Amino acid sequence: MDNLNKPPKGFHAENGILVSQAALATFGDFQKNYHEVREKEKRVLSIAEILKLPYVEPTSTDYSLWKTRRHNINRFLKYLSEKKKPLQILDVGCGNGFFTNLMHTQGHSVMGLDVNLVELNQAAEAFEASKITWVYADIFSDDLPEKKFDMITLCSAFHYFENPTQLLRRCKELLHPDGEIHLIDSPFYRETEIEMAKKRSMNYFRSIGNENMHRYYHHNSYKVFDGFDIIFKYKPNKFRRRIFKDSPFPWILIQ
Repeated sequence: MDNLNKPPKGFHAENGILVSQAALATFGDFQKNYHEVREKEKRVLSIAEILKLPYVEPTSTDYSLWKTRRHNINRFLKYLSEKKKPLQILDVGCGNGFFTNLMHTQGHSVMGLDVNLVELNQAAEAFEASKITWVYADIFSDDLPEKKFDMITLCSAFHYFENPTQLLRRCKELLHPDGEIHLIDSPFYRETEIEMAKKRSMNYFRSIGNENMHRYYHHNSYKVFDGFDIIFKYKPNKFRRRIFKDSPFPWILIQ
């Protein structure tokens, strides 16, 4: 990757990742709390396990979780496979990179962006691919190595952003004309449900000894999409959830 040989201004190359010096000073507390939660949940995966995602062994404590998550992931990958040309894709909140890599294997050039250096290091180790660029950066303030994208994805990541409307506007700025934003597997609530959902999250983080994490886990209603054109590519319903163990979370396309 040329960007690693000559990093853009404000970045340095580290273990196959482009790292923003400014972002390092901003997101350290988030990374610490997020990783601590994952360790307590026993959900820090090995490289061998990451390479198999979204499939896990039947003995895994997360077997049911991944069986559910695969539905929206596979639906999206089928949709992506029908594109007529290779795309430039930004995967925001890419984590350990498994979803980023699945898009890359379809022939697309993908940038995986996160503010968790622990998981980005796993991604860079697991998926050494010439068309994947791993970036530790602030999507709002950093000047990304690529300026425009055909598609931006957030897979199980949207709820970690404090200002979702600002995020969507920023994503729109980063899109080529006719580009697409895809939000996959993040929870949304009715307005009347949000306070109770916040309490449940607080109680959960408190129960595992990391109350601080509630500051980084946000509860959104569909009102965040006011002013945006959205299409539900998948909308949860009780029948599919009960019969097929389908996702309780939507897949939303914004054009």
